[in-house]
Amino acid sequence: MKRIDAVIPAERLSTVNDALRKVGVGGVTVFDTKGRGQIPIQQRTAGRGGVFTPEFNTNSSIMVVVKDGDAEKVVNAILQSASSGLAGEGKVFVTNVDDAVDIGTKKRGEQAL
Repeated sequence: MKRIDAVIPAERLSTVNDALRKVGVGGVTVFDTKGRGQIPIQQRTAGRGGVFTPEFNTNSSIMVVVKDGDAEKVVNAILQSASSGLAGEGKVFVTNVDDAVDIGTKKRGEQAL
């Protein structure tokens, strides 16, 4: 099994979620996150005309666990739905999962997915 973690701009979450549904991903965990990368953060206008530079960008982090054979299509779905071709649009991390246990059914391994 593979765990796929994607950090994407928050405004692209809905598009990525739709793409994951289309490739058959059943369960998704989403976190509202903040972070900074190598691209400078743009200034924003505050209430009464003030300008400030936020410390962090607002992102969404998505976590899914899939069968080994599904990992590449899930990564491609994320890339196609989240990328506009510019640097600084996020990252996708793929790691191995040794085991999974469904708490309700007590099934293990791929059957727990």
